[in-house]
Order: sequence, then C-alpha cells, then structure tokens
Amino acid sequence: MKINDRFKQLKKNKKKAFIAYVPFGFPKPKYTKDIILTLASSGVDIIELGIPFSDPLADGPIIQEATTTALKSGANIDKCFKMLKGLKGSLKIPIALMTYYNPVLRYGMDRFLKKLKGLGISGVIVVDLPVDEAGQFIKKARGFDVDTIFFITPTTSFKRAKAIVKKSRGFIYYVSVTGITGPKDLKYEPLISHIKKIKRLTNLPICVGFGVHSRAQVERISSFSDGVIVGSSIVKFIESNFSKKDFLKRLNRHIRSLKG
Repeated sequence: MKINDRFKQLKKNKKKAFIAYVPFGFPKPKYTKDIILTLASSGVDIIELGIPFSDPLADGPIIQEATTTALKSGANIDKCFKMLKGLKGSLKIPIALMTYYNPVLRYGMDRFLKKLKGLGISGVIVVDLPVDEAGQFIKKARGFDVDTIFFITPTTSFKRAKAIVKKSRGFIYYVSVTGITGPKDLKYEPLISHIKKIKRLTNLPICVGFGVHSRAQVERISSFSDGVIVGSSIVKFIESNFSKKDFLKRLNRHIRSLKG
C-alpha cells in the first residue's frame, strides 16, 4: 500500500496515523519479521523500519544502543531486504525505510531504489541527505515510485520549509524538538504554531516524531497533526521484553495502550 492511500483511508475514517519506528535486526535479525507483523496487527498505520548504521546523527542513546546490538548480531542491508521479501504480501500497511546516505551510496542508488520498488516499500527517509543536495536521489526515487520523506525542525526557516515540502512525498516528518531522539517533555504551543505555518505551505500530512513516548502525548499531538511517530519507547519495550515467553503478546498490548 502507498503512504498516500493510507492517509486517505485514515482521513475518511476521521483518524490520525500512528507510525511505529523499529530498527531492523534488533535484538537479532530473526526477530524483526514477527515484530513487524505484531505492530501491524496491533493497529499501527505505517511502519518506519531503520537500517542500522554505525555512525548515526539523529538517534538518541536508546536507538543507538539498539542499532549497535543489531550490527553486532549481523544485521545488514542485504539481510533486511531478504526479510522484507519474506514479508511481501503479508502486510496491508505501508513500510518506509529510514537510513543514512552512506549505506545507500555503497549499495548503489539505482540498485537500492529498484530493490525498494520490487519489495513494495512505499517511502524512504535518508536522515543525513539535505533536500538541497538530494536532487538526483529525488528524481530517481520518483522514477521508481518511492516517496521521499524529509524532516522539518523547529529551527527550519519558512523559506527552507517551502523548499522541503515541494520535494517531499508521503508525509512531512516534523521533528518536535531540537536534538536527538528519546523520551522528552514536549511543549505543545510552539508545536501547534509551527505545524499551522507548515500547513499553509502544503496539503501533505504532517506527522510529529522525536520525544513522543506516552499515550497522553500521542493523543495530544494527534489533535493538531496528521499523525504521531513513536520510536524510542517501542525500542525500549522490545529491549526489556524480547526474552519473555509472551513477548509478542506484550508488544501488541503495549502498542494498543500507546495508541489509545
């Protein structure tokens, strides 16, 4: 399913998107397929799957530790694609890959995007690829019908935001706070003000991530945005529970409790 189609469904049903981030290969590559299927069955609308990278810029300590564990467990881009191939046809919701530019460059841009197209991956977020240097990548992604998702942050100028929304597809990822991922106490008034300004520039959905870790935050942010992205809280839960017998049932309940 395309990201755009999912948002159309949600809008028709007067709902907002709940987007879950998990890194591939954490705690081990063999777990990720079942984790993704559990997220889907618990009502997640879009899954953001991170490709572990040794030198992340935006990840806080929880996700950094998880990706380090994944890399030590043998997680890599080829294993990720093999797992996604095994999932093809099983999911009714979109997957967007989150990565850094180095793995894309090493794999080969055309080869990477062609692979996403073949696997039915809806979108891609390249964390350290700024929009003004992404022309070639965007053009090629359009050719493979893969959405390019970019960040807007609290420090992004209005002029730059205009450029970002023009190059974005799928949704806009609004970073709630300056800094790295991880649980935060969020200030809602500035968030509301910034999102209102961005909505004047685009009809794309605007989803808020970074720092979101509680049901109260999910409900509050959903009241003024098009969706919420939760990552570190889910990763922390996986870390604390994956060794338990009923792990997947626990994960299902955790996601449902976060969604409200």
